[in-house]
Amino acid sequence: MNIKKFIASAFSIAVSATAFMVMSVSAYAADINIPYTQSEGSLTISDDTRAVRVNICNTWSGNSIEDISTDTAVSEKIVVNFTVDGLSEDNGEDLYAYLIGSAGDNSAWSADESGNKTVAINGDGDYTATWTLSEDSDTIENLILQSNITIDAEKTLKESGITITVNSVSTVGEIDTNTTTTTTTEPTTTTTTSSTTTTTASAVIAQTPAPTGDNGVGAVLTVATLAGVSMILSKKKNN
Repeated sequence: MNIKKFIASAFSIAVSATAFMVMSVSAYAADINIPYTQSEGSLTISDDTRAVRVNICNTWSGNSIEDISTDTAVSEKIVVNFTVDGLSEDNGEDLYAYLIGSAGDNSAWSADESGNKTVAINGDGDYTATWTLSEDSDTIENLILQSNITIDAEKTLKESGITITVNSVSTVGEIDTNTTTTTTTEPTTTTTTSSTTTTTASAVIAQTPAPTGDNGVGAVLTVATLAGVSMILSKKKNN
């Protein structure tokens, strides 16, 4: 095989691999929101400590809050963004909130237990509580945003003026990119100069999104193939 035929064959393989990456479907993990609407009665206090909490999904012990479905699948973590309002100096210092509950084999009922890190509350504002899961789960049996903000024994929760509003609940899920670019480049055997061939190959790579998984391997192979072609062309030109 002479050098021109070898170069044409190698470039054809590189272009074919690149076209495969462009037209394939890729998926990657990202934070996704769980459908949630805070219902009336979800903001309440603990029976024993009078600490303010939000029942996100709690159908235990006479509760009937299911603002997210118990059939919700979760992976890696559960993240709750929330807003605190109505705090005063009477509520004390060193305030915090955290997630408790049960999701499959994951269980946490105290602060800083099994991955449910506390988030410090420094007055009214927006905060985020994260529960890092030890295992993925197809269900959430119970989920509560618990705080150590307590109200006066002589007041109701409404009279205290304190509110905690859950803005969003999220976990980690798969996002389909559905890359369906129809741009194709036919393999060519036309004899061209080294500069023209290298420019064409680079343009194809620039148009290709950065995929993950098997697509990432394809990208590496394509770049490696094109690099080999460029080296051969350069050597041929220099000779």
